[in-house]
Amino acid sequence: MKKFLLILGMVTCLLGATACGEAETVAEASITMDDAMQIATAYVELINDFAVNNVNIEENADAIEQYYGISAKAAADAVENYEIALEDLGQYEGIESVSFTEEDKELTINATILGSNVNPKGEKRSAEVIITLILPKGTFDSMLTNVNYTFTEMMTNAALNTILGIGTVFAVLVILMVIISCFKFVNIAEQNAAKKKAEKAAAAKANAESVDNAVAQIAANEEAQDDTELIAVIAAAIAASEGASSSDGYVVRSIRRRY
Repeated sequence: MKKFLLILGMVTCLLGATACGEAETVAEASITMDDAMQIATAYVELINDFAVNNVNIEENADAIEQYYGISAKAAADAVENYEIALEDLGQYEGIESVSFTEEDKELTINATILGSNVNPKGEKRSAEVIITLILPKGTFDSMLTNVNYTFTEMMTNAALNTILGIGTVFAVLVILMVIISCFKFVNIAEQNAAKKKAEKAAAAKANAESVDNAVAQIAANEEAQDDTELIAVIAAAIAASEGASSSDGYVVRSIRRRY
């Protein structure tokens, strides 16, 4: 860690010196290629150390910002991106070359780093690291790590991504077709339910009508029986009033009810 602190201190002093001049001098190149190599080495080794040792950026945010001048978010993003690259790159083995560009108030350093793994050609894996610093103080802004793949690997990955994308689209279409085809069963079920409901309603109506007919028939029979008994009583009363011993000679033609 003392090595990192010393290098970063030198970097800060080097870049901070540009702030002592006038604003117009900021546009001029403020570092040399050797300076760019030192800066790139310091930051790459620092981020590599965080990634390899699983440093908890959130818990050590204050210390990282105090000792290294890097915000917790910038450090976390750089470590996350670097860890993804390490899966193909292998162990970090050093920087092969650097270049830098300085525009307005931003310094960008491009470094090619080497790893322990080898590509299909038998060559050591490499990655491009892009380090961005904010001038004139040289504050760390970001660091991106992109692994260099061979043409065959890139074409293979592109083909796999294409197949995966097309396969996903077809899978979704098949699922939609299955869902749409199931709608007819829903309609059939609804029609069957409506038919059963209508049949039940018709059966209930028929039962109600049969009950009404039965009641009407019973009432008519009762009314007819009542009229027969009434006729017999009237005929007997008339015969008794005439002094006849039987009502056989009398016929009741009609009965009028008065209410």
